[in-house]
Amino acid sequence: MRQGTGADPTIITLSGSGPEGRWFTETSIFGKILTREIPGLTVNGVIGKGVSIGNIRRIAAGRVDGGRFYLFDLENAHARRPPFEQGDFSDVTVWMKLGQNLFRVIAGKAVRRFSDLRGRTVAIGVRGSGDDLLAMRILRGYGIDESNTRFQFVGRADGQEALANRQVDAIAYSYTRNNMGHLGPVFAARRLGEDVDFVAPDADMNEAFLAADPTFFLDTQGEPLFERPALEGIAYFQGMAVYRRLSEELVHRMTRVIYENWIEVLAGAPWWREPGEASLESAAAITTLPYHPGARRYFEEMGVWDRFHGG
Repeated sequence: MRQGTGADPTIITLSGSGPEGRWFTETSIFGKILTREIPGLTVNGVIGKGVSIGNIRRIAAGRVDGGRFYLFDLENAHARRPPFEQGDFSDVTVWMKLGQNLFRVIAGKAVRRFSDLRGRTVAIGVRGSGDDLLAMRILRGYGIDESNTRFQFVGRADGQEALANRQVDAIAYSYTRNNMGHLGPVFAARRLGEDVDFVAPDADMNEAFLAADPTFFLDTQGEPLFERPALEGIAYFQGMAVYRRLSEELVHRMTRVIYENWIEVLAGAPWWREPGEASLESAAAITTLPYHPGARRYFEEMGVWDRFHGG
């Protein structure tokens, strides 16, 4: 795919997730716009197995040119923390911040806050998937770990089924806001507000946790479609990464084209219209990792870089 001369490729692949997921839709929209607007360049949105972790590994290995990621995964890759102990991921750079994900705990009504999970059984994701590492990282900040809680390492669908069947006391997974498709099954089996409910983090512990781990921030926009507009939760960014060795000029041009056609992007990805989601104004909001020079130059030209990174 990449040319041995070091020239930019004429065919670029952007890796999303499964064919029914939002990430595949998003990368396909990007591919359509970039292919139409940049002569001589073909950009394809492709299925990304392994979601964020898989995309990061493929970009680092040169098998794709860009892909969707969760911020905590890319931070772990640059720091060579699990599950990225082996390999060099320095060529995986941020292209833009896009939406955000929310860490949600759903449990029986006896669980009112994160600290109430002590002594209970909690489904947190398949071991080694990244879901499990995220859940343990956040819950540890609230005093919840394997010494005082029984973690079940099962995926989201199996976790919801286990909660519906009362085989676990809670599930702790990451979702996008108001995601009826993901969260609907458990609420169809157990009535929200009567039998199970969203669980908020301990208010008196939030400040210390967020100060200790700047990857995360407090989300206060709730879950309006589930009639929980006041729900607080732990949130983190997601975004698009690109291969560092793509030229500055190419990535600058790609970035400009995407935002010049942002109305079309939103038509295909309407979930990004919600407050706090994707926009040019928030595209440079990631401060813990390096951006591709071409993207940074565009954000500087548009006056959105300094509000996050200083002068």
